[in-house]
Amino acid sequence: DFVAALLKLNPNERLTAQQALEHEWLTNSFALSDRRPDEAEMENIAGHITNYGRAGEMKKLALMVIAHKSSTDDIMKLRKAFDQYDSSNDGEVTLAEFRSELRKQGNYSDEEIDKMFASVDVNKEGTISYIEFLAATLEAHGHIEEDRLAEAFDRIDSDDTGYISRKNLEGMLGKEFTEERVDRLLAECDENNDGRIDFDEFYRAFRRSNEGLVNEIGHVSTATEHTETGLLTLSTEIPGA
Repeated sequence: DFVAALLKLNPNERLTAQQALEHEWLTNSFALSDRRPDEAEMENIAGHITNYGRAGEMKKLALMVIAHKSSTDDIMKLRKAFDQYDSSNDGEVTLAEFRSELRKQGNYSDEEIDKMFASVDVNKEGTISYIEFLAATLEAHGHIEEDRLAEAFDRIDSDDTGYISRKNLEGMLGKEFTEERVDRLLAECDENNDGRIDFDEFYRAFRRSNEGLVNEIGHVSTATEHTETGLLTLSTEIPGA
């Protein structure tokens, strides 16, 4: 019945995307509760969302690039975690959904949750997309290897000069570009003040965000502390180029 309803030639008789997501067969066969990671994993992810808010702008940009290039196998648990936040199953997390899920993980105030939400909503559209959520939680899955950072650097260095220039940053930021934001990115990374960022400067800026990182709000779980100190290795290759 579900498949047949999707295959109707007449679009007026065919299920819409929203109707398909809400279909009885899909919700009964693949209940959201059955896809939930264990509570330690969910607490770990919540801790990383908190820490993401304290990360530098270049690290956030790099994580967005890595998130775009992560395969399904890389981030299956994070996909399942996103589904818990996205309770309406529409592909985006609203502030209300974000607040509802985080309150299961700890005693967060509205102010703390609003601050965390704003830090993940990089595009400032009022919702968190899957890619934004993934960027904020990638490190819950393990230590980001140098080769993945090198690929992120190469993606930002779109003209293959070996440096990230102001023009590269403008192109990468797209509609989010402002002169002020580019100035902040350069100031954060350009250690020798030559107006561009080499890989060593990029790498140090990314790792600097990890050094002595303490949960700003004070809700770090045991699982999060273990991940930050034990740092698992994420060794899968990034698909595509």
